[in-house]
Amino acid sequence: MATKQNPSENTPPLQKGQYHPSLPTDIRSPCPIVNALANHGYIPRDGRNVSYDEIKAAMSQLGVASTVRATLTYGSYLEHIDNPPTGFWAFLSNPFAYFLRQLGLRNHGQLDSRGKKCLNLDQLNRHGAVEHDVSLSRRDFAQGDNHTKQEDLIAEILGAASDGKALTTEDFAKLRQQRLAQQKKDNPELVFGSMQQALAYGESAFIQTIFGMGYPKYNVPVDRLKALFEDERLPREEGWKPRRWLHLGFLELTAQSSKIKKIAERMG
Repeated sequence: MATKQNPSENTPPLQKGQYHPSLPTDIRSPCPIVNALANHGYIPRDGRNVSYDEIKAAMSQLGVASTVRATLTYGSYLEHIDNPPTGFWAFLSNPFAYFLRQLGLRNHGQLDSRGKKCLNLDQLNRHGAVEHDVSLSRRDFAQGDNHTKQEDLIAEILGAASDGKALTTEDFAKLRQQRLAQQKKDNPELVFGSMQQALAYGESAFIQTIFGMGYPKYNVPVDRLKALFEDERLPREEGWKPRRWLHLGFLELTAQSSKIKKIAERMG
């Protein structure tokens, strides 16, 4: 796919993998990792009509196993239904979709010019699907803007390292608890049930297992988090390299997510 032109007409087209921050006309999501993939050109830089195959392939640049990529992408590319059918027959018609349908983001019949399923990145704003309350870097839906990165929240992330250098699993758990306590005060309409908790802890585990220093501690250097959350850039300049030999699978991801959750619950 052709990459987006630089703002200046006298400069060559950006190459896939080359970082460039988004333009005012580009569409972005509330997820810094997805936005980083767009800013590097692994998915369309303008954030429009992103196909299933494009986002699935882009996630390989992070070192994510094909099973994880396929599952996450499949759920997101289901059509969004406010009140999906329930019961035995709904399950029998498509058991896989039955459990993932809550993650669906596409509008009914949304296809690109090739007839392929597609999404615009701002559709990740759909509240109650992938997006949820108590984000690390965004406000809640009920507060009026669940999309824009918040500098004060990013400062909290970067300041959460107990040693000032890297966030540990305990640091992520403490940060999660701090955000939950704050949102309980700030958002009387807060929704943070089992589904939202699974997504929240899973996201923290994803950041650790992809951008951290490796098993078993997964400590994430502050400068890598700064690149990811502030610049929405893959932290290659900070020494990060994608996992090449042992890609991130569900067993490792869920184990780390469970570990963060248990520590957070002990903290109260």
